[in-house]
Amino acid sequence: MPLDQVIIAYMRSNNWINVLLLRSINLYQPVLVESSSVSELIEVSPNGISWHEQNVEYRIMVNEYFNIGTKTNGGEVPYSLVEMQGNHVSFGLVLRRIRHRVLDELTIDVEEGQLPLRIPPHMPCSLHCSNCANEIIGPRQYDRIQEVPMTTMKPHQFFCSRTGIPVYPSEEELYYGLNYLVVCPELVGNGIITTRGRRRVQCSRCKQCVGEIIARDVGVQLYADTLRFVTSDSALELKEIFGHVTPTQVMMRLMNDAETYCVDQSRLFLKAVRPDGQLQLLHMQVDTKQMHILRSDLGVSDDVKPSADLPLEADTSSESDLDMNLSDTSSSNSVPQTGIDEMATPPRPTTPKGSPPKAVQYVRMRGFRGWRVKYLFSGNDRDLIENHDVIVTWRERTRLLHISYTMMTDLLGEFNANENLLASLEKMSPPVKTDSPRHSCIIFEPDEEFYARQERFARTSQ
Repeated sequence: MPLDQVIIAYMRSNNWINVLLLRSINLYQPVLVESSSVSELIEVSPNGISWHEQNVEYRIMVNEYFNIGTKTNGGEVPYSLVEMQGNHVSFGLVLRRIRHRVLDELTIDVEEGQLPLRIPPHMPCSLHCSNCANEIIGPRQYDRIQEVPMTTMKPHQFFCSRTGIPVYPSEEELYYGLNYLVVCPELVGNGIITTRGRRRVQCSRCKQCVGEIIARDVGVQLYADTLRFVTSDSALELKEIFGHVTPTQVMMRLMNDAETYCVDQSRLFLKAVRPDGQLQLLHMQVDTKQMHILRSDLGVSDDVKPSADLPLEADTSSESDLDMNLSDTSSSNSVPQTGIDEMATPPRPTTPKGSPPKAVQYVRMRGFRGWRVKYLFSGNDRDLIENHDVIVTWRERTRLLHISYTMMTDLLGEFNANENLLASLEKMSPPVKTDSPRHSCIIFEPDEEFYARQERFARTSQ
């Protein structure tokens, strides 16, 4: 089966990489037909990895980032466990040299972008309860619409700063952040009621919680997912306040509100309400040590050339050739799931006379940043009961943040997908439904790449 994607994980404090070769379009679907190839071979050189399969050789180039160790000081081949799960191959490699500066330069940096607020400035609009359409704030226009500064995403830190003068929103001002709006207290009237010592704001008709009071009536923080807005030119259409926010942008913004409890470790406690009223809670422990993910989407391209026209010794980097000579190469045949006890050096496969020439495809890796995540999700009443002790403990130590159901769904989608990826990379047991926290990661990617990936996945799933 052809190679579809290569993923390499590197933790900044380590001197090795984990490599995963994906050989099916969907990693998470069961493999129905095992590979029939008998000429599969992995070769490792200081500046890359070569995967041979039938008449195709994939050369995975990493010399821009690393030099791979192929021999110990004693001249022995470094031990590396190779595993196959279905048709996917994973193994680890020791690094001889790490080019940290180049790795940082070639790793994609994703910045916090503008939140897609849909409320237009200088146009009258009203805010309504998303559950019953009760009017929360009557028609009015906002002459100044401003995002809460990214460095102080918590509304309390901006509007009730301990080191500065409190900010009091005027009736013409609208402030916003991730899944919330902040308005002047005088704007809300009969459409809301307050409970819990006038701190919690509820819809006066259906009693849905729509926000909270900031400090001593400095402002009213309204949850955007519990509201809809209506403009004067579309009085019959209830519109969502924000457009879609990608999991990367959600996670980056949430980390501004995270509680740091030790070096490189932060906590987030998230709450969402499903459209049917079901409460959902997500506990997250985030490891913020630098994690680099090298990823490459393979496909039929101009990089595929017959080996007769592209000799193995062709120059592929500014520092060294991809030297696959057996005198400086560690090689291993494909092995069963139990791994191998030693790495052999079999002779290089040759192309039988009269068969098509072997094609060579170069694989260039792209760098992404990420964080490892340990999470526990309570998605229904049974989960909430089973995780009651954890919830009580976290309520005492970590501030509960309200996000939208869509944001919660997107985050869980990324975590559920990436936990399979992480398990394969780090040779952990496949993830299963459990009451214990699960291990995953978040990979930061630009919005356009996220949507392109979703579109490709939708096409291949049809």
